[in-house]
Amino acid sequence: MEKISTTIERTAGYFIGVLAVITFAAAVLRYVFNAFIPDGFIVAQTLQGIAICWGFGTAIYADRHITVDIIYASAGAGFRRVCDVTSYVLNFLFMALFAYASVFKVFDIRAAGEISDDLRFPLWIGYSLAALGIVAALVMAGIRTWQVVVQHGSVKDGGGH
Repeated sequence: MEKISTTIERTAGYFIGVLAVITFAAAVLRYVFNAFIPDGFIVAQTLQGIAICWGFGTAIYADRHITVDIIYASAGAGFRRVCDVTSYVLNFLFMALFAYASVFKVFDIRAAGEISDDLRFPLWIGYSLAALGIVAALVMAGIRTWQVVVQHGSVKDGGGH
């Protein structure tokens, strides 16, 4: 499971790296040479969206999201268990709705024939990569929910006993 999480995390990292290169190159071209990268903004925006969507999967599985709650930390094991089960089930349901909406957004954009301004490339390709990241996040949320709810693992021990 750790290998899958690492692969998803690296995928998000690669998109962020390419985004950084494009952003730097666009700034140099604009301010030094008074030129621009064709569709540079659209490409950067798409890469940022893809990186964020792929990053959801590792954040969900590895519990690296913000978790600050004094009540939870000071409560007993029973209350924490109820909170864990509730939060992971709600998280999974939210990711399922998000994945559903993301996938159908790809179909809408493809059917509408939306393309970029300068290079005229189809935008549904970037949306497909982002939606694939959300589907990966849904799978990771499902695995994590299974570990916490069904296998009665705690959040701290990675889901198992």
